[in-house]
Amino acid sequence: MMKKLQRGMFSSILLCGAFSTMVLPGCTGNRSEEVDRMAVDSIPMDTIVYLDKENPESPTCQIKINFTYLKSSEANDSLAGVINKVLEEAFSSAHTGAASPESFVASIKESLANDYLRDVQTPYQTDVKNGMKADEIPNWYNYEYEITSKLTEGKDSVWNYVVTTYENTGGAHPNTWSHWVNVDATSGKSLSKKDVFVKGTEEKICQLILPQLLAEANEKLNTDTLTCVAGLQEVGLLLETDLYVPDNFLLGKDGVTFLYNRYDIAPYYMGAFELTVPYQDIDAYLIKK
Repeated sequence: MMKKLQRGMFSSILLCGAFSTMVLPGCTGNRSEEVDRMAVDSIPMDTIVYLDKENPESPTCQIKINFTYLKSSEANDSLAGVINKVLEEAFSSAHTGAASPESFVASIKESLANDYLRDVQTPYQTDVKNGMKADEIPNWYNYEYEITSKLTEGKDSVWNYVVTTYENTGGAHPNTWSHWVNVDATSGKSLSKKDVFVKGTEEKICQLILPQLLAEANEKLNTDTLTCVAGLQEVGLLLETDLYVPDNFLLGKDGVTFLYNRYDIAPYYMGAFELTVPYQDIDAYLIKK
């Protein structure tokens, strides 16, 4: 359920501190005292795992993580705890429930490092035993992971949380995808499509998204000839699915932005599509609470 706070709830966010901490200072109005005590913080981590820790010339796995979360001035802040659980689920659902944000990040790093060693250490050692020289080692032995997140103000009392994952694990090409979540800042609830959009309006919302998709596809392909779904299909879009309202959306300040990751509706080379429908157009299809 979306609840309105006083205008300006997020407007005085300040950047400071070594970890780009954003503080929510107090203000007048009917604000939750718990919200006043919370700040946005992040834990950056950058490490390199060597396939052979005794050999600095061996292949490596580079792991970069930046987990953004809410930090409260009170240890037992219930609202911050509820919201952080939602953020952890969005960031890496397999590692939720850690004792602290720091241990949450550490568990993700250890898991990725162990996955890397499990996947390629045996074939690498076999190649070395068979006489493979350093300059003959194939590049696919080198892995890269980067998981970053950003927590920003959205519409009214909604936090927008964006988690972006880059992965290069020896395939034909690396891949990048994002996971978007909207969080009610007063209840800590994650807002899904059924909480936000009026039931039975998906087709009408898609009719609003389509012009944005056509415009973006024309720009990506440096053309102006795409004017309908058939045209999109001719260049590789919407071949395996009809246009739909994705689970990845953000209730931004000026409109609702819908995210289609690579492969969702288009081939890899066209990348992701971020399509914004202004509130003045989509407002009739939003649940008013």
